[in-house]
Amino acid sequence: MTTTEARLLNLTDRVPQASPHDDIDKVRFYDLGMRRSALMAYKRPSDRILANVREGMTDLVEVGFNTGLLSLHVAGKLPDLAVSGVEENQNLVDVAEDNLTLAVWANSAGDVEFEMAKLNRLPFPDDSADIVFSFSSLHRWRRPVETLKECARICKPDGVVIIEDMNRHAEEGHITFILQFVKEGGDEFMRSLQAAYTRDETAELLQEAGLTDWQVVEEDLGLVISSRPLEPVST
Repeated sequence: MTTTEARLLNLTDRVPQASPHDDIDKVRFYDLGMRRSALMAYKRPSDRILANVREGMTDLVEVGFNTGLLSLHVAGKLPDLAVSGVEENQNLVDVAEDNLTLAVWANSAGDVEFEMAKLNRLPFPDDSADIVFSFSSLHRWRRPVETLKECARICKPDGVVIIEDMNRHAEEGHITFILQFVKEGGDEFMRSLQAAYTRDETAELLQEAGLTDWQVVEEDLGLVISSRPLEPVST
């Protein structure tokens, strides 16, 4: 996106969200919208995670699981692996637990566990996760540099960290395309987008975290951050 386009959409400067997801009713409405758009929103990130699963892996961790939909989908595809999710927003945890209860009732939950904890102090030992992943969460991390370090700490030496979030300076066409689908949630989407990082800002976070060998790739509306180069996934 050019500087002019960013200004037109008021996305030149990052504006952190003051209290994201502070209303349980709004979180339930957000979750409903994400369910309706799940095939579009979650297909590529889930395909990317699944493409990096290798024989012998046992543990996956999602950092900032929102309402748990991605973890539940991945766990349903990988019933022999444990998927642990960590979130520090109580409303998101409550709605994720409701979604987990429904998945269990439908016999499609896999091995999933959600818990509330600070993202900059992940409750896992060093080198314990085969894949550490995060989707649409980075923009609301309170301490992003510390949390990035934690992602690196808990990932096994032969594992991979995959973090995906929106790119505030994505091309305008990608933004307007998504706005056609979110409709009633358009204002919330734009607030989240305005809180998102650009590629250069993300690179600065990685630099500060000492993770200079990590990758940052622009992809449509988003950024894909990884601890090693990833093979592209189909759309």
